[in-house]
Amino acid sequence: MKRRRLPARTLDSFRRTPQRRYDLPAQEETRTEHAQRFRKRYFDIPAIRPGVDRTLMTLLSVVMLLTMCNASAPMSEVPDVQTRFSQWAQIQNEKTVKILPGPTPEPQSELAQALSFDQESQQEIIDKAMATPDPSVTPEPESKFKEYAPGELSYETDKLKVSIEQKKKDGLTYFVCDIRLSDVSQFKTAFAGDDFRSGIYEAVSDIAGRHSPVLAINADFCRYHREGVIIRNGEVLRRQNIKKHHLLIVDENGNLSAQTDRSGKQGLVANKLEQQNTWQTFEFGPVLVENGEAAELPLKSFYINCNEGYYEPRTAIGQIGPLHYIVIVVDGRRDGYSTGADMPQLQQLFLDEGVEFAFNLDGGGSTTLYFLGEVINMPSGGKQRSVSDVIMFMPNAM
Repeated sequence: MKRRRLPARTLDSFRRTPQRRYDLPAQEETRTEHAQRFRKRYFDIPAIRPGVDRTLMTLLSVVMLLTMCNASAPMSEVPDVQTRFSQWAQIQNEKTVKILPGPTPEPQSELAQALSFDQESQQEIIDKAMATPDPSVTPEPESKFKEYAPGELSYETDKLKVSIEQKKKDGLTYFVCDIRLSDVSQFKTAFAGDDFRSGIYEAVSDIAGRHSPVLAINADFCRYHREGVIIRNGEVLRRQNIKKHHLLIVDENGNLSAQTDRSGKQGLVANKLEQQNTWQTFEFGPVLVENGEAAELPLKSFYINCNEGYYEPRTAIGQIGPLHYIVIVVDGRRDGYSTGADMPQLQQLFLDEGVEFAFNLDGGGSTTLYFLGEVINMPSGGKQRSVSDVIMFMPNAM
């Protein structure tokens, strides 16, 4: 098959753009030349055909003119401005003013005199009432702080014995709760929303109110730090690693101990505690008392400030003997009532009570002491802080 050859073209057969002459002045385009290059397009109005179209346009114009004249001309006589304003005011009064039932009293009748208001006489009555004390009203005490007499806060049955004493020392006010149980199942915990995974927070009184304990305190706010080993009422709920906490352990007999070395795998720790039938665990700290002596406080790299002079409301728990516990709740942040305690002070309070072991729980605004349906301490925020979990001491075993 032969290939077809295209005719050869010389270079002169291609049109080339002429070179621009920079030595000559630029040629300006006139308006006429510009208009010829860019011709405008117009939309022509169709021509009106003589005859039918012209007659139709004429009729349409007459109809529009009559409509405009009819709309602008008043249909009836227009009232003046004063009359229209009076009509508008009457309509508004009928909307806003309610007519009282019954006839209107005559100006000089007894009913009208009884309804009349004398400002001076009314002020005299008010001044007299303010000056005369009402014997039925009990005056408020000078101190707004809660005060409890010795022996006022106590509860005792053959299953549970609780006695609470309010004490004052070195500018702080605190409560010492002596608790004796008959069974470890009376050492119970509960969560806001009654579920570890509910994700909500509630006041201590709201959580405890659904379970009716004799005494309840805030626990470790375990859903806030979201780490560590959490066992509640014998059920393992979390097996996470954590380094800056101490782990409080309540074993199957109700004895308290702690694990302070958190370098290992906490999942293995949780498995071991589960095998030992551990009843409760709490992630907070530090350990305050161990083997009846003051424990060394961690002053660096810990979850909270344990240094001397750092005063805060505190909640902590200790143990004297089998199923015999001491709970100390320290109020704080209230001038004239209680400044709060630092860790060395809290440690000494437990040593004064003769405990063998003591452990610090969540404090600050969370510190709450609930006894027989009432919050008896004074939370630092003026009201209870919403928390995730509480410790409860129940009147009966499970």
